[in-house]
Amino acid sequence: MRPIIKNKKGQFESYLLIFIMIFIVALVLFFLNHFNKEFYGKFDKYFNESETYNQSEAHTAVGKLQTIEGSNIWDWVFLAVFMGLIIQIVLFSFATRISVAFFWIMVIIDIPILIVAVILSNIWQGISTNPVFAETILRFPITNTILGTYYPTAVVVILFLAMIILFGKPPKTELGA
Repeated sequence: MRPIIKNKKGQFESYLLIFIMIFIVALVLFFLNHFNKEFYGKFDKYFNESETYNQSEAHTAVGKLQTIEGSNIWDWVFLAVFMGLIIQIVLFSFATRISVAFFWIMVIIDIPILIVAVILSNIWQGISTNPVFAETILRFPITNTILGTYYPTAVVVILFLAMIILFGKPPKTELGA
């Protein structure tokens, strides 16, 4: 007897998980960047006020870390993760065979993913408008644009692209059929 679900690639749960993972990665990078900037700033202040550590290697290392944390390198890391997960969706769509009869079911099932994307975008907008994070949000212009403004639109485009690839392939032909 054949199992009902042989191939789990390209299922609803994996799409939902990917879009939630994108949001979680952005939050982790954002909060760690904010925390590290504050943490290294306090270290720098302590080293500047201390006669013993003012010219030490630790003070130099903290200065280099502050330069990295002050840049927008983590914004580019988020973009790389975002693009990597999109490529994963597209590749799994190529690798999965599914009947065209399920197209409208997939459209209906993708509605909760869009609802989650809208909720996550609203959460991001709430976080980014907090005055405490005003300086940190300036270091995340790509993340703020994708998650704050265009996340639901990006999710719809990605889902439609995946559905076109998933359902646009010719049907699988069996040997001997």
